[in-house]
This record gives sequence, C-alpha cells and structure tokens, in this order.
Amino acid sequence: MSFRRAATVLATAAGVVAVAAACTIDDGTAVPVSRTVETTVLTLTESATAAPSTAMSADPATNGYRPTLVRTKGQQETTSFDVLLPQVLGGDQTVRERFNSGMRTALDDVVTDLTDVTVSDGELAGGERSRVTTVTDGVVAGTAIFTTYAQGAAHPNNRVATITIDAHTAQPILLDDVFVDPDAAATQLAAAVARIDPRADPVFADIGNFLNWVPLAEGFHTYVPVNHALGDWLPITVPWDAISPLMRPGMADQLSR
Repeated sequence: MSFRRAATVLATAAGVVAVAAACTIDDGTAVPVSRTVETTVLTLTESATAAPSTAMSADPATNGYRPTLVRTKGQQETTSFDVLLPQVLGGDQTVRERFNSGMRTALDDVVTDLTDVTVSDGELAGGERSRVTTVTDGVVAGTAIFTTYAQGAAHPNNRVATITIDAHTAQPILLDDVFVDPDAAATQLAAAVARIDPRADPVFADIGNFLNWVPLAEGFHTYVPVNHALGDWLPITVPWDAISPLMRPGMADQLSR
C-alpha cells in the first residue's frame, strides 16, 4: 500500500485544512484516505520562546522576516502529531517558501516514516526546542525537534531536523557548500565538540554526524548523536574561528553575521 500526497498544506491562522490523498491496493483500485491538519500561527516574542538566548540569533526586524511557531495537529493513518513547527512570515517570498516548506517536509518525513506513533514537541539539553534559530542578511535557518513515542516502546525518542537557507539564492546551504574538504572538517568538528562538551565523546570523524546544524553568531551549532540518556541529540556550538580555515571563501562571513 503506498501513500501519495495529493495536496500541499499551507499554514492558516487558527484554521483547519483537510488534505485528500489516495492509497492504491493490489487490484489497482484507488481508496481515498484523508488527513486533517489543524494549524495555528503563533508569532514569537522574546518571552514566548524557551530557547536559551545563546542559541537564538533571529532578529524579528531583519529584512522583514518574522519568526513564528505554527501549531500543527493531525492524524495520518495510525500516527498522530501535535507540534509547534518553525516558520517565518514576511521577507523575500522565495526564501520564505523554501524555508517553510522545508520544515513542513521535515514533519511529513517523520509522520510518514512511522506507524502507531505519537509525535509531539521535543526538548534537548539546555532547553532547546523547535525554533527559527537565525535570521540575518545572509541566511534563514531553523531547527525542528520532535519527540516520537511508539505504542509499547520502553521510552520516547527525539528526532532533529535542521534547514539553513541562503537569503540571496533561496537555496539550502549544505555542508559541501560550507567546507572545502568535508572529511577534514569532520575531523576538526569531532575533536572540537568532544573538547567543548565531554559528554559527546567519542564522536566519530564522519561528516554524517554533523548533518544537523544551523549557523549562529557564536558559531557552528550542531546536534551530535548521543545515547538516549543524554536526549539522543546533544546541541553543541563550535566557535567559527575553530573551523574558519576549513571553510569556503566568504562562507564564514555569510554564516556568522
């Protein structure tokens, strides 16, 4: 049985959107399946975010972008979800749509990948939760943190998804875009995170361990995989000057401002 998306959910203030889709069974008959998604837009203020100030570089006045959290609730087959999804309002339309759709895709990937699971807001060490992390002249970035709990499981698990959009091109900034030699960068990052927070030791020098990241004014903010007792993912900020020699020309300036 395969699920095929037939519509795109757009956030509406305190609205409810029904999404039609179809399942295909072995004889080729299309069986309608429905998913109801309720979304509520909450505009962030300084007192509304639980993220520590050292991990938040979003300036609501930057280029007209306004960070928001969108309450998104719904059910898809046997998986239910009720989360605050990072989104932005205003600013450049192409950049805004690329960031917002990327965050919606992150939630969709979690929901469609699991069965008999409840998806809710997650929290990592230091009180980090889903948020728009960075709005500058160069980038729009954010982190989605979900907690998933499967029926009968011994404990819930956290999942992390990040996205960094180039504010000039509206394209995602990937680690290949950031570093001249990603393998060398992985070696440097692995040593740095273990030095900054010994709880992360050992971290293997594999660039795949640093795929979840966002740029902050303070540095390269990454989420490294750890054991469940530490929250599954540990947020650590590596100062820019520790890795800037490995970065492509101009990238340090774009990401650190």
